[in-house]
Amino acid sequence: MREERGKLRSDDYELPYRLRSPPGPPEPPLALVVCHGSTPKGMEHELVESLLHGLSSRWPVLALDLPGFGRAPRLVVREVDDYLLARHLLAAAELAGELTGLEVLLVGHSVGGRVSLQAARAGQEEGLVRGVVTLAGLYELPRDPGLMAALLADFARFVRVEFEVPMDELAREIAGLSPTKRAIGALEVPLLAVEAGRERYGFIRESRYGLFREARCPKTLVLLGSADHKFRDHHPTLVELVSSWLELRFGGGS
Repeated sequence: MREERGKLRSDDYELPYRLRSPPGPPEPPLALVVCHGSTPKGMEHELVESLLHGLSSRWPVLALDLPGFGRAPRLVVREVDDYLLARHLLAAAELAGELTGLEVLLVGHSVGGRVSLQAARAGQEEGLVRGVVTLAGLYELPRDPGLMAALLADFARFVRVEFEVPMDELAREIAGLSPTKRAIGALEVPLLAVEAGRERYGFIRESRYGLFREARCPKTLVLLGSADHKFRDHHPTLVELVSSWLELRFGGGS
């Protein structure tokens, strides 16, 4: 198994990435880009490590640190799109396509799942993104500005971030956007959503099934009843689920 490390350019950021590739033929049909959740570890988080290790035996897998996470530079938020982060994941998908010569499928956990949905909506229009997998990432951001402000405050505790716009103003703007609903309503590529039965975040529990119904693309929903938000003790199951779905939808990779 081969691995390379480097930095990708996205806006003014240089974001660390890892690309792990299968040892040889057959040629896989897709490359995967894995996006971490809201964790200071970024792509070094145990869940991302498990996905890298388990999936890269059959598909090239690129993981990255989003701005403010892991070893990436501090995130600077000047407008809503800076908080939503989707353009950085799209830059990673473009790099994965350049390095492998393959179309790309996005896999994201938690925040990374939301970001993956938004990036997939844009990437499908360019023929770059062929599908998307969310792991406890199928949710809408709170519509109540007060709840959104609390979520931003929680975000700031986990992420190295500098807000150059007032947080209450940002919260009001985000609360009126429904970014996930917009993304999933326009999604055309296949979607696999894996949800946790013991999900602790109320805004995720309350929005995930309605969002799944909104999707008009080929879609699959799996609920792991005993799993928590971080899928502790379920990492091998996630690798198996994602692998089986990839083989069913896209073939190859074996």
